[in-house]
Amino acid sequence: MSEHPWFVIEPEDVDELELTEDDRAFAAAPGERTAGWTEARVDGRLDRTDDALVACLSFGDPGARRHLIDVGVHFYGGRVRGDRLHNQSFLLTDRPSAWALEATGTVDEPPDRSARWFRSVLDKPVVLYVWLNDDRYAYAARFAHADDDRTISQMYNKDLAPAGQAEELIAVGGKGWLQTVGLPAPTLHQHVRGDRSKAVVPAGARAVTERGPLHGVWYE
Repeated sequence: MSEHPWFVIEPEDVDELELTEDDRAFAAAPGERTAGWTEARVDGRLDRTDDALVACLSFGDPGARRHLIDVGVHFYGGRVRGDRLHNQSFLLTDRPSAWALEATGTVDEPPDRSARWFRSVLDKPVVLYVWLNDDRYAYAARFAHADDDRTISQMYNKDLAPAGQAEELIAVGGKGWLQTVGLPAPTLHQHVRGDRSKAVVPAGARAVTERGPLHGVWYE
């Protein structure tokens, strides 16, 4: 089961989140519709931006104490929008993803659409890709949704990488943090969560059930 119930409305939330009657009706719905869902390292909570009530799910890595991604829906009365969220401001991403939610309707429609959307996001397969140098040193890793190959988070350790590789990546257009999508096919992959049958992984990446140490700074 989930570690604790999602989207619980505490008495102090009504005042702190400035919940209107419509907000309270919507806020109660995700908790009711997701009750009993079995998900490890997922937490659901309510928050607010300047113009919307937010129902947010935070995903953790079941294999390590690491945060992966926040997703959620913004409720604007009769309209909801859902997508990946910034993990501090709870704002939606600037450019909607292919699996973003946009829905309007009567009182029941936004909660129903939101619950179905949360289920679809929970079912998206998350895979960890790992690149090894000399088949020994993990110099890069990437968590991704393996149905659409969208990066969740990644790391690259130049000190462990093949000599000259980082410079080559920068020379062909890399700026700032190196993007692991520019690397050759990963050495290993591990299914992390979601519906394994929907995952499409690069040919040649060996499937593993356990992982070794991953040393580096994680970023989007």
